Amino acid sequence: MSGNNHITDPGERDYPVEEKDLSEEQNEHLTKALRAVRGNPSAPPAMQDLARKMLSGRLELKDVLDDPSGHRALTEGISGMRESWRSMAPQDRQAVRAKVEENAAEAEADGVSGPRSDR
Repeated sequence: MSGNNHITDPGERDYPVEEKDLSEEQNEHLTKALRAVRGNPSAPPAMQDLARKMLSGRLELKDVLDDPSGHRALTEGISGMRESWRSMAPQDRQAVRAKVEENAAEAEADGVSGPRSDR
């Protein structure tokens, strides 16, 4: 039906994620991250699909690991990230660490909770 091209696929809708166990700031961060994965052509298709499911409300965060495709997407995605990390030169790893710390400091200055350093 080419006449319905104006209708958005449910997984493409831009609804903010509203996980009840997360703060408003955490939900905003999760939504932003999911949108980034969904729109990243370098992201594995399974990760993009997982982001679409969560953004459309078809899958909640607490159910991701119970969903076979969600579990597979996460484990494969993490495995790929681990391999990329291991293949990086030490100075590149340090640059990534510095950027993460910079982003965390900016987020903290903006009042957004970042990773806790006391763990």
